[in-house]
Amino acid sequence: MTKAAQQAGTPQTHTTAHENLSLPGSLALDLINTEVLDRGKARDLLPSPDALAQWWEEACKDYPDECIIEGVGAPPEWTSELFESVKTLRMALRALLTQVIEQHAVAEENLKPLNAILALGYSALERTGQGNVKTVMRLRDPEQGSALVPIALSALRLFTELDWRRLHQCKHDRCIVFFYDTTKSGTRRWCSPDCMNRARSIQHYQRTKKTASPQ
Repeated sequence: MTKAAQQAGTPQTHTTAHENLSLPGSLALDLINTEVLDRGKARDLLPSPDALAQWWEEACKDYPDECIIEGVGAPPEWTSELFESVKTLRMALRALLTQVIEQHAVAEENLKPLNAILALGYSALERTGQGNVKTVMRLRDPEQGSALVPIALSALRLFTELDWRRLHQCKHDRCIVFFYDTTKSGTRRWCSPDCMNRARSIQHYQRTKKTASPQ
């Protein structure tokens, strides 16, 4: 989780599991994980355009290669329209990721928001200073696309270039964080050591309670 996500909204009184996540992520995953459970209750870490702007600033530090589109110099203007567009994209990405992890058929309606955003950008050829050519990304709508397109491209790589079998959701009952498992075995169950320890403590308590119950 980026610093912006940690700071967005009302300050937390305890550390969430994702704050200790020690796995490499992606811009798209980071956006999805701005929805968390806080003491069993759903919490949106992006409650306002200002919180979203703060998240974006920190996310660009964490994922500079994914965040920047060459030729777009000005930072996004976080209008209410762009804010709602990002929230809609996040909802579609969460639904897609859930379907992929649970090995369900992907719903067409969840692809439409992502494809509509991808259509805001296009690949082009540009001449380099050495007289060669390189591929660059251009935007049809810089006002909307400067933030939405990088997130959509990150999601595209997440779903098509990485091993989907390594995409997991934390197995802690009170955590909804998604992560990409980079362990050798690919069998990591929790997003962080904190979540693992909490889950094991609950299991130990339940076993102890069951053993101590009168027969």
